[in-house]
Amino acid sequence: MMQHILLRTICILHCLIAISDALIFSSISNSNKVDPHPRSLGQTSHTANNASSKDIGGGRSPSSSLSLANNEAPSSTTISLTTDAAKDNDEGLNDILDRALYGDGDSASKLLKTISSLRENRLLEQLNDFLDDILDKVDQRKKPFWTKIKFTSKLSRRSRLAALHRLLNMSTPNASSEEDDTPEAKKSRRRRALVVALRSFVPKDEEGQNDQSSRGFTIYDIEKAARKDLKEQTSAQDMESRLPSGLETPKYSVISKYPKYEIRKYESFSVCSVPMSKPRPDASATDEKVSQPQLMGASSFGALAGYLFGKNEEQTAMKMTTPVLTVGEGDEREMSFVLPSTYWDEESLSKAPTPLRNSLVQLKRDEGGIRAVVMFGGFASSKEVEAKKKELIQN
Repeated sequence: MMQHILLRTICILHCLIAISDALIFSSISNSNKVDPHPRSLGQTSHTANNASSKDIGGGRSPSSSLSLANNEAPSSTTISLTTDAAKDNDEGLNDILDRALYGDGDSASKLLKTISSLRENRLLEQLNDFLDDILDKVDQRKKPFWTKIKFTSKLSRRSRLAALHRLLNMSTPNASSEEDDTPEAKKSRRRRALVVALRSFVPKDEEGQNDQSSRGFTIYDIEKAARKDLKEQTSAQDMESRLPSGLETPKYSVISKYPKYEIRKYESFSVCSVPMSKPRPDASATDEKVSQPQLMGASSFGALAGYLFGKNEEQTAMKMTTPVLTVGEGDEREMSFVLPSTYWDEESLSKAPTPLRNSLVQLKRDEGGIRAVVMFGGFASSKEVEAKKKELIQN
């Protein structure tokens, strides 16, 4: 009897959610219905003589938003959209975002390609506007009470937005210092968390590349996994299973295993390292461009990526590895990339590509040894790392 009542209650709730979402969507569609051929995300309108057009980049406006035609890179000229076209584009963004949250890997890839194109073309103001448009939809304060019920994200678009809001609350890093706690810094960290979340919706193939042909992960799946990580139930096997196949990492054996950490014995390996506090005299020639150069450690990351991807004397490109290592304090702080296993022994390291003179990159061997390892998800801010270090020492 109770099962029958519960089933009827769930069915009624499902119908109410569907009707509510349909009414909201119908209202949005009617208010935006101007052009009989609405533009979806992926179409750009260049207008030369239109009094209602607004230049993107001159300040954010509710009627101004950006899209890319067939995922092509935008030109360096100013991109303009008419007010009507912007409304149609916003409706298209709603649909594509919802399909991505529902597990459509192709839709998530469209959003990521738009973000990537804006970054590659250094259109940072438009990029921030694009991400803020999405965040405005996600962080709306007024949400029906039932969006707090997690399984409703399988049924309702507003519940999916609410689920993404909760995911960003869990994954947005805290400020690493008081200087990094300004409103703009908070917004920047939330944008970063959004991009990371969008990447999670796209499945990977065996080589670690985006597989748009496969069914992606839903927001329900990702939020569930994030909550599991938050409760520190993630094991070393869980972490390693998320690494793209073929990505090399130092070899080790597990000596002891505990609920929250492991004691490992690492074999020797080689690294390329760079000081994090010293400026490089010719960074434009030695460093790989990074998407957010203002972030702490971005410059050092760019120097190491530049070396690994071919900015060396031999112009030899190497494969990316894991993890990225940071050691030391203050002026002695260094960042390191693990070199491919081809260069892990002492003799082969001498044959590794020679760093450019002004890059400040140095090649070193790490003798390995016994290490205590704690695993956690999210962003590794300095505050988070310090807290985990204290926890590890206490244990």
